[in-house]
Amino acid sequence: MSGDDASKDPNALFARVDALMKRAQEDTQRAVEEVPLLTEIVEADPAKAAAEAARDEALATDIERVLVVRLIPELNKQIAGLRSELEKQLRRSVREAVEHALAARKANPKP
Repeated sequence: MSGDDASKDPNALFARVDALMKRAQEDTQRAVEEVPLLTEIVEADPAKAAAEAARDEALATDIERVLVVRLIPELNKQIAGLRSELEKQLRRSVREAVEHALAARKANPKP
């Protein structure tokens, strides 16, 4: 058989397709076997995990402290503003109540 005859032979064609499929499956299997698992890459180290947890806790404490230091003055400023506004409203309410009482007294004078 010549090269042209082999390419026209259906059995030879099937054999080539089978060989290509087998090679593709082998390549896929080899790729899957070569991929490392996470447990193979990183082993749990309790001491390292504890150190990271302590570092994270210290970072959280530092962030909390900085935020409180920065936010307390703003909170005090807001509270002072609210107190001032409440005092104004209280004075206005008392003034209106006194004026109302005086007006009522003038309208109905008692002997």
